[in-house]
Amino acid sequence: MLESRLSHLVEPLREMIYQYDVIINGFRERSGARVAGMTCDILPPEIAASLGLVPVRLPSFITGRCVAAGLSDIPGLEKIYDCIIVPGGCAGRESMPALGVPVHEFRCPAGWGGESSRSMAATLDALLLQAGAPGLRALDAGTLRTVTEEYNALRRLIRGITTARKDKPRLLSCRDLAAVHEAACVLPPSAIAGFLASILDALNRATDGGADGMVPALAYASFIGDAAVLDHIEEAGCLIADDDACGGRRQFDMSYQHASPDLFGEILDAFSYRPRCPSVRTAEERIQLFYAMIKDQHIELVIFIEDLCCPARMRDIETLRVRLMRAGVDPVVVTAGNAFDKIREYVSRY
Repeated sequence: MLESRLSHLVEPLREMIYQYDVIINGFRERSGARVAGMTCDILPPEIAASLGLVPVRLPSFITGRCVAAGLSDIPGLEKIYDCIIVPGGCAGRESMPALGVPVHEFRCPAGWGGESSRSMAATLDALLLQAGAPGLRALDAGTLRTVTEEYNALRRLIRGITTARKDKPRLLSCRDLAAVHEAACVLPPSAIAGFLASILDALNRATDGGADGMVPALAYASFIGDAAVLDHIEEAGCLIADDDACGGRRQFDMSYQHASPDLFGEILDAFSYRPRCPSVRTAEERIQLFYAMIKDQHIELVIFIEDLCCPARMRDIETLRVRLMRAGVDPVVVTAGNAFDKIREYVSRY
């Protein structure tokens, strides 16, 4: 296994993740906010949080699989979250057990741009009212600016850590980076910002930790319960430079100009261009919004980890594989069990 020299800085975040219920309940008591547990990042959190409904992702480390399908593994949901929000069409939705907390569906509009963002506003307004929060008419521009600034700061920290780690992979393992992402999803931003800043500072100050000659790759999966499989892939010679995975780095790829006079509209418009997941986007939409550009981002290989894919992601593998080959990006299909051997073989021929 590759070394992870800054692992000690991630350990406090791991402890916080395992104490997520205590931290969230403390946040609820201090802030008076309602907390929504989400299975994935399906709506702009700034807008909901500005109206007193703070969305956090349900912890995937407990289930080790699709959060929607593994909700029965998370004890005491009704004591932690005021409601659960799932995307309409989620591949794991049918496996959800009966819960002692309200479950609301958010149907992501198709397409992107003006019409899609207007549809999203109407859908989001209805969801907020169902969840017991004020509707969008109650949105205060000043509050939205303040909350957006906080989320922007969190995303900048995560992007900084992820980018620095790409240049210095010896400093943080993929398992450590996954813990950073998990903490940023599962916990309120105010709870972890200081810990993230310490990790980023250590990465920026380090003068070594690089790994030359690794093939830049993108990992494709649903929830990766144990990111050790990504460390095995890196041991075999490929750098995980990006991912298309539930709970991965795509959640942090957007920030907004919080001082904009049309901040609400800009958030919805930008959010409409997110590739999201195959449960709510067609393969063609996701190709146009994401995969058509990965060659320009110096991704040479896409690694499909098929036994970590939900049915919706499995469905799209063949379509994506063909389109990637046409675009000059190599696709390799692996499982968690054979990833090391298959990637080592690929690198030997690269």
